[in-house]
Amino acid sequence: MFCFEYGTSNIYAQLGFADAEEIPLKANIVKDITHRIQVSGMRLSEAATLLETSQSDLLLALCGKFQCFRAAELHNWLDRLSTPLR
Repeated sequence: MFCFEYGTSNIYAQLGFADAEEIPLKANIVKDITHRIQVSGMRLSEAATLLETSQSDLLLALCGKFQCFRAAELHNWLDRLSTPLR
């Protein structure tokens, strides 16, 4: 017989991640960043230049390795992608 135990809705908190509350937030921001880059038709190099970051850092974030980025920094990237190019 199985016994189920329900915990919080945040699996990262259950696993003991220090930044458990920020991980879902960062994931949603990165999802929006990815969408805006795709919709705009920008290449990775163009997006990195606009965001004033390296292509390797942008690629890390877009591949889900965003633990080294603060949510505020990712949100700043999202804001920059929302601003029309001059």
